[in-house]
Amino acid sequence: MRIRWFWFALLFLLLISFSLAVAGAPRSEKEIPLYPGAARDQAAEKEVLEMHAEYMSENRRSHTVRAYKVKTIIDDVCKFYIDKLGAKPGAPLDDPYALEPGEVYSPWYELDFYGARIFEDQYEHDTLIQDGKWIRSAFEKRSQWKKGAWLCQAWFEWNIMLDNGDLATYTVVLMDEGYDWRKKVDFKTTQIRIEILVTKSEEALVEEWGSAMDEAMEEKARRFAKNPPTEKMLGIPLYPGAVFNPEISAGLSLDDDYHCYVFFSNDSPAKVAAFYQQRLNKEPSSSEGGYLFALKGKLPIPQEGLAIQPNMLFVGLPQTMISVQKEMRE
Repeated sequence: MRIRWFWFALLFLLLISFSLAVAGAPRSEKEIPLYPGAARDQAAEKEVLEMHAEYMSENRRSHTVRAYKVKTIIDDVCKFYIDKLGAKPGAPLDDPYALEPGEVYSPWYELDFYGARIFEDQYEHDTLIQDGKWIRSAFEKRSQWKKGAWLCQAWFEWNIMLDNGDLATYTVVLMDEGYDWRKKVDFKTTQIRIEILVTKSEEALVEEWGSAMDEAMEEKARRFAKNPPTEKMLGIPLYPGAVFNPEISAGLSLDDDYHCYVFFSNDSPAKVAAFYQQRLNKEPSSSEGGYLFALKGKLPIPQEGLAIQPNMLFVGLPQTMISVQKEMRE
């Protein structure tokens, strides 16, 4: 019995510690700590935003970027953020999009180090283009993150699933400003970049996509109603008494390469098919009470076609649906 209570107590403590870690994750720009003495770098912010604008997708809800510089070695800045964020090394294996609303992936971090190649002299023909010996001497005056390794970049990240299903991704990126070997200057300066990216939930994207499709269909239906298809445009006679339906036609014509013009008739499919067989002097293919004429290309899949079929989809409309598919590409 005591053993059972020991494990319950241990589990309770683990849950409390996890909850504290979750509660401690910053949830806004104001809550993210800024290294003392860091100065705003708006030119860097503009550069980052322009770079992201080229590949950011439509699922972005918002994107905030703040950039700073501080005259401090990157090692000290990195240790500051590890401590203030309570970050753990290594990215989580789970997909952050699997989080439930209100859940958090606590801050984690990954480090990048300068490669050994920067300490090698490099030449272009006989011209020295990198003084590796000087760089080595400058870096030997720096502290080492670990033996023989100098930090060049650190990446901190954590994720919060918002109540509306959007995912907020918080990142703090630290970059060493490096050196100028020609002027023999080690800048010992760190760039700090803080970003908050909120991406839309799948439900929001589906809703937006549906709204965009509805708007496109409504606009096309208005154009079809204003300029209904003529015999000259279709290249075939209109069936006597058939009524053009712009809404259904627009819904079937969202692909700009092909438009589908839909009419309805009170006559039977067989009677409508007989009319077109006589007028077009063509034999249709038939199946399950429907008929298909090739207007361009060949059956069974013409490039343009005339389909006559029983109306089994649209309640309240006449019994026969006449559809003319036209290729809009030249």
